[in-house]
Amino acid sequence: MTHLFMIKKGETPPEEPDDEKPILHVGGAQVVYTNNIPKQIQYTALGHLHRPHQMDNQPCPVVYSGSPISYSFSEANQQKYVSIVEIYPNQKATRLQIELKEGKKLLRKKFQSIDTAIDWLKQHQEALVEITIQTETFLTAQDRKKLYANHNGIITLIPEHIGKNKIENTAPKINLNQNMNALFKQYFIAKNGTAPNQEIIDLFNEVKSE
Repeated sequence: MTHLFMIKKGETPPEEPDDEKPILHVGGAQVVYTNNIPKQIQYTALGHLHRPHQMDNQPCPVVYSGSPISYSFSEANQQKYVSIVEIYPNQKATRLQIELKEGKKLLRKKFQSIDTAIDWLKQHQEALVEITIQTETFLTAQDRKKLYANHNGIITLIPEHIGKNKIENTAPKINLNQNMNALFKQYFIAKNGTAPNQEIIDLFNEVKSE
């Protein structure tokens, strides 16, 4: 049993999870290849990577059992397992994977309409979710309220700007002699690639007045 970054020689290293401290750096653990495992070892149980998977079967099963729960949305839709391993002297190890069914799943989904997103949310009430809404403008406060009202497990709500209202960012020179509203609109377009809607302009005016 060991906490190492181990791969089969010649294979591409898998990506590390978002919330795990990196180990592939100077001063950290370096890659260990499975062909360096002593031939008398019957089973190699590995920790660090959160995705359950078997790296190799030679000279023995080399297995990351994975984390018992998902720790970040990079692990969304990932099934978790517990491994029960039986090992007897001079015999091949046997492994039984048991699917974990308790706990909240992390789900990540993208939608093109609020109504479609709400229908999906109603069907996945027991999960923690990250949803992306593709929109030509911006999500209104009313849209956000409707989404959160239909699911209390929304962790992240991401608006993704698409479509005909997308304005190319050509990094124009800024005329500082303009009034604050014109400067804000120009900044917003440069930052987000689309013009602010009326709700955002009203919010800016409210902040400015205070």
